[in-house]
Amino acid sequence: LTRTTEAVTETRDLSQRIESTSTGDDELGRLATSFNTMLAALEESDRAQRQLVADASHELRTPLTSLRTNIEVLARGNKLAQADREQLLDDVVEQIGEMTALIGELIELARGQRQEERPHDVRLDLIAADAVESARRNRPHIEFSTEFEETLVHGAPSTIERAVANLLDNAAKWSPPGGEVEVEVRDGEVTVRDHGPGIDDEDLPYIFDRFYRARSARGQPGSGLGLAIVKQVADTHGGQVVAERAAGGGTVMRLRLNGRNGS
Repeated sequence: LTRTTEAVTETRDLSQRIESTSTGDDELGRLATSFNTMLAALEESDRAQRQLVADASHELRTPLTSLRTNIEVLARGNKLAQADREQLLDDVVEQIGEMTALIGELIELARGQRQEERPHDVRLDLIAADAVESARRNRPHIEFSTEFEETLVHGAPSTIERAVANLLDNAAKWSPPGGEVEVEVRDGEVTVRDHGPGIDDEDLPYIFDRFYRARSARGQPGSGLGLAIVKQVADTHGGQVVAERAAGGGTVMRLRLNGRNGS
């Protein structure tokens, strides 16, 4: 135990484990098992943080390069036509907005890994109702219909609301103007159904991966992190999120949490 703890402290190598000759039934054996479990959890956390940094660096490189190029052109653009200058300025403002959104979502992912908010019993139907009201203000050209039943879940309300908001935003983004997004809450589950073009079969297994963007979505604004945040929230609450092609067109997404159905 002492040699392993000293080695981890010196090398920061979290892949090391204690080799115990104990059967695991005595106090020393249980301690070794607990220590190895802790090391495995720390190693996974470290791996996830490193992967997030690597993914973020990759995703930020392209918009930063484009932003720098546009600013350099503006800086030496004495001969630029006024229309071209205005177009470049519009592009710069748009790129800054996209990067701001991307950085905000990266922060949400990092916060989700740290579990800053203490979980407690909350009303999932009330959280979803707040998220729908916000979505109605932000997406006035989309009709949101709701069917809520009182249901309790154990979790962090702000992160759950963010997950529901991301599902609503995704559904609204793919809905035609005047289209309907149906939202249902019951038994610890939020169901969001849109009437858009639906998700291709080849994309379904990957849509909750960080930074994944379906071929049809690559011309749309967004960072590819919204649904990844939903999956992270589901995972940290002992639940799951799935996407399905809806009968008659569109997509159904189901966010299942650790429900405590009550009345």
